[in-house]
Amino acid sequence: MGYSVIDPEDREPVADRPCDLRRLSEAAGLDSVAINRFVAEPGEQLPLAYHYHETQEEAFVVCSGTLHVETPDGEFEVAEGSMFAASPEAPHRAYNPADAADSVSVIAIGAPPVDGDAVPYETDE
Repeated sequence: MGYSVIDPEDREPVADRPCDLRRLSEAAGLDSVAINRFVAEPGEQLPLAYHYHETQEEAFVVCSGTLHVETPDGEFEVAEGSMFAASPEAPHRAYNPADAADSVSVIAIGAPPVDGDAVPYETDE
C-alpha cells in the first residue's frame, strides 16, 4: 500500500503557462491519472489554448471562485464546489474572465494521463 499527502504549494509551478499550474500526480506516485492544481487570476486562462483531447477525459473541480468554460455549445459558469467535465474530442477553454473579482482555484483531473493528446481547436470567429 502507498499513501501520499501533497501540498500544491510545495510543487514548483510549471513554466510558460498562462496561470499558476502545479502538477500533483507524479509527486503522489500516480501513473493512471493526471491531477493538477491551477490558480488563475482575473484575465488568465488555464490551458495554453482552446483545445480538445483525443483520448483523455478531463474534469475541473472548482475549489474557489467561479470558473468559466467556453465551448462550441456555449459558455458554462462553474461555481465553487462544482465540477465541469469534458469527454474526449469535446473542445473547451477554461478561464477566469478579466472582470472577475477574485482568482479561481481548480483541481484538474485527466485520464488516461497522456502527453501530446491536446489538439488546438479553431473557432469560426
